Amino acid sequence: MKEVINSGQPLAKGVRLSLTLEDQAPNCEIKINELVYNLAELSKGGKKVVDIGCGFGRTKNTVEKAGGIWVGVEPFEGGAQTVIASAEDLPFEDESFDVVIMTSVVEHVPNVELAFKEIGRILKKGGVFVGYIAFMECFHEISYSHLSFKGIENYAAKNGMKLEVISGGRRFGIDYHLAVLMAPFSIEWLRGFIAFKIRLHIKIKSKLYYLKYRFREKLSSEKASAKSTLYYKVECLRMSNGFNHVIRKL
Repeated sequence: MKEVINSGQPLAKGVRLSLTLEDQAPNCEIKINELVYNLAELSKGGKKVVDIGCGFGRTKNTVEKAGGIWVGVEPFEGGAQTVIASAEDLPFEDESFDVVIMTSVVEHVPNVELAFKEIGRILKKGGVFVGYIAFMECFHEISYSHLSFKGIENYAAKNGMKLEVISGGRRFGIDYHLAVLMAPFSIEWLRGFIAFKIRLHIKIKSKLYYLKYRFREKLSSEKASAKSTLYYKVECLRMSNGFNHVIRKL
């Protein structure tokens, strides 16, 4: 068998040369530096909410104050949980919850695909899975899988769910890693400014891309504007620290 050592193509170039910006973007609403869900609103009307990886129960008061029923899950003792279990093996009946929340937890789950399968199983039809998932964060607290926005979309789709909204761009891998590098000296006060400058830089680039789409590719003003806006959003997602999301059970 003859081994191909060098095809002459740059290493960063794959064979899918026709991959478009639209192909790379998630098929959902994209928000940059915005909140995408309100847990109190989701909990109203006696909704059943399970917080997987609940820690010391910081969501408990929000859910119960709104009239919801809160159930906390942790694989370890010592937290505010009402159930001790792993995300990959949840001791609940099928379609028993209206809302699942996991905040900064998915990256610490060894088997992400199985966790998504369990979430899809316990959610009622029309129920939502919300929270935050790490992406451009360095290894921390035994983290296993830092998911891209396409990874989140893929796991949701494979388990009967649809990624409806994703939000990134509040913070980026750049300022996150700088903060880790500078520890124990805190630069939290600087991170917001760095993130603002990154968003501004990408916004300026998107304006230049508008000119490219409008005059080089001969797109209409409306199409060029839509595409340059999508460019801005995808670029922000590509470098985001992590993502807030709304995933709905179909």
